[in-house]
Amino acid sequence: MMQIPNSLCAVGAHGWDHADWVGAFYPDDMPAAWRLGYYSHTFTCCYLDYADWAQQDEATLAQWVEDTLPRFRLVLQAPAVALSAQDTARLAILAPRLGLLVDATQPSAQILWLADEPDWRQLAAQLQARAAQGLTSYVLSRESRLSPLQQAVTLLDVLGY
Repeated sequence: MMQIPNSLCAVGAHGWDHADWVGAFYPDDMPAAWRLGYYSHTFTCCYLDYADWAQQDEATLAQWVEDTLPRFRLVLQAPAVALSAQDTARLAILAPRLGLLVDATQPSAQILWLADEPDWRQLAAQLQARAAQGLTSYVLSRESRLSPLQQAVTLLDVLGY
């Protein structure tokens, strides 16, 4: 597993291209190709399943790196089997934004999945405890609900991350 250098906490969603975010988060007239760059200005990470990143061509992956801010990190699900040479090549392209490669069969201690109704005090305590130990945390949402994600961003601001 890889960790984000010089960062204690990142927040994001499972994917960035959610139809219900158009008009609510993304401007109505924003081209789909611009969404990742826009997303990376608000959120600091994104979780992608293996199928979502492994099927992309090298040019698309390079564009993802180009479109995102240097602080932005990708949390990627590893394949259930050993990495192929093509996977390794894709990861090399994504290396400037790679935060964590997660074993598909085991939960990661670094990922804190947001509950439907998060206990913000408990989450804050977890983040502070992990940060005090120098551990990186990824606060991620499996759902495409914007409100908890935006509240998590605010929490990180309040905590100084």
